[in-house]
Amino acid sequence: MEIFYYPDIQNDIINIPAEESKHIIKVLRKKIGDTIAITDGRGNLYQTEIISIDKTCSAAIKSVEKKSRSHNYYFHLAFAPTKANEKIELIVEKCVEIGVDEISPIISEHSERKVVKTERLKNVAIAAMKQSGNIYLPIINEPTTFNKFIDKKFNGNLCIAHCNNFGTPYYYDAIKEGYNLILIGPEGDFSQKEVDTAINHGYKAVQLGNSILRVETAAIFCCSAAALKLYKRNKE
Repeated sequence: MEIFYYPDIQNDIINIPAEESKHIIKVLRKKIGDTIAITDGRGNLYQTEIISIDKTCSAAIKSVEKKSRSHNYYFHLAFAPTKANEKIELIVEKCVEIGVDEISPIISEHSERKVVKTERLKNVAIAAMKQSGNIYLPIINEPTTFNKFIDKKFNGNLCIAHCNNFGTPYYYDAIKEGYNLILIGPEGDFSQKEVDTAINHGYKAVQLGNSILRVETAAIFCCSAAALKLYKRNKE
């Protein structure tokens, strides 16, 4: 089922934006009277009927269904953006497809990239949400520094992955039901000062295996580990 996105549904008629309308009209070749599914990204799935087609199209809501999330845990990914923009977008795309609830870019001591185009990442997240058939759009936070982020209060399972991790638990084993937040550092890893600061703020140091992973690999790995471990429990 192809799903379209419109975040601000306030009445029974939805005026679909130009880009979405172009796909509906030119690619899918929808006609007046055809049905399309639209989500607001907050779990509401609208079944609608196309009532007008011009340069854009309008659709009338026929029914709405509130759907639960595809997972009953909360996964918050906080990572230091990579130097290459396409790798940042890859992280967002794949983690949205797998299942992520919140994404926070953090600028750490060794970060090579200090600027992140949040609006672009939101568009990547929207495309991934629609492609994967999800109807919940994750929160994409504005970038912040490591120190400001670490001072925020989070209630749940807080972990930091870093390379100097001898003797620390494997991340898969550390994942718990409920709220999970994982911190992933830049190409040059977190500084020891940052690791110590995180631990002093209640974070648990974890390892991701025997290999040193790239930032994008580590992010997708952690998101997948949470989905694999907690999906099994959800099906019991």
